[in-house]
Amino acid sequence: MMSSILRAWKKLKMKKNLKESWKLWKKKIGKKRTGKRKKIGKKSRLVFLFLFLLIFFLVISIAPRKINSKEKIIFYLPEGSSSLRISELLKEKGIILSKWSFIIWAKILGLDRKLKPGYYELTPSINIFDLLKKLSSGEIIKVKVTFPEGINLDKIGEILEEKLSLSKENFLNLAKNPKNLNNIKRYFEKIPDTLEGYLFPATYDFPLGIKERDVIYIMLNTFFKKIEEIPNWKEELKNKNINFEDWVILASIVEKEAKYEDERPLIAGVFLNRLKIGYKLQSCATVEYVFNFKKPILSYDDLKVESPYNTYIHYGLPPTPICSPSLSSLKAVLYPKGDYLFFISKGDGRHYFAKTYEEHLRFQKELKRGY
Repeated sequence: MMSSILRAWKKLKMKKNLKESWKLWKKKIGKKRTGKRKKIGKKSRLVFLFLFLLIFFLVISIAPRKINSKEKIIFYLPEGSSSLRISELLKEKGIILSKWSFIIWAKILGLDRKLKPGYYELTPSINIFDLLKKLSSGEIIKVKVTFPEGINLDKIGEILEEKLSLSKENFLNLAKNPKNLNNIKRYFEKIPDTLEGYLFPATYDFPLGIKERDVIYIMLNTFFKKIEEIPNWKEELKNKNINFEDWVILASIVEKEAKYEDERPLIAGVFLNRLKIGYKLQSCATVEYVFNFKKPILSYDDLKVESPYNTYIHYGLPPTPICSPSLSSLKAVLYPKGDYLFFISKGDGRHYFAKTYEEHLRFQKELKRGY
């Protein structure tokens, strides 16, 4: 009996101990969980705060410096500049608020190494996205410059000086000494003494800040592209036994003599016919090139000026072209018309064409009577 009571007592005590142990264990576990919750709560708040600040910075960094500004700022992006240097220049010019926002967005968008040099027209109201798009796509300022047909190197230099603030002297030094141009051999089998005649007359959109040599390359490229528009031009030159240089020289004379499209092939025909039979060209345009200006009427003394360009006293073609010929004049030499040997101006841009010297003299007399 006594032993049964003792066993029951031990069991009760054991249960009591187990309950107390369970309560202690629950308290310990609860404290640990509470500590973890507190730690997780702190981390979450820190992460949330960080993300909020990051998003806030990114949104603010996109914003323009001045929202409604209409101010126009000419900005020059130098070649080879790092994104850091560009951001410093943009901040100095008052275009952006923070140079770091520019650098970060350029890096995020992968445009930090794609920003193109040149002059840009910008405004403080431009946002970072549009700014990076503009600088990476090369939307630089361009200036429209027109070179009329029949222009010579001297006049091209004057226009470049006026329109693009380039040096006429530097331009002429390069154009009249093409051997000093690095890439000139790609254009010519034999480098000419001057680029007179080879800079194509047209309207160009030049980037602001372009250099003189780059103008030359662009105009040369255009010339050689344009002549490729003439079908079978190489074959036509061979058939007429004219070399490339003489073609351009003769076309330049036609350009200066002709005022109307339908007369270009006739004037080209006159010069080609005279060359065939050994006559002097006797072109007033070549004499005017010597004086570098157009005279209303050339005097007999003018026609006696000693110069290789004076085709009244020298046989054959002058040593170089006398201007930049149009595509029409180049075609006229390849496809001449008529068997005329003389022409004389009527005074209105049109000409009388004659096959014999007697007929030519008769036209001269008629013109004198008209005056």
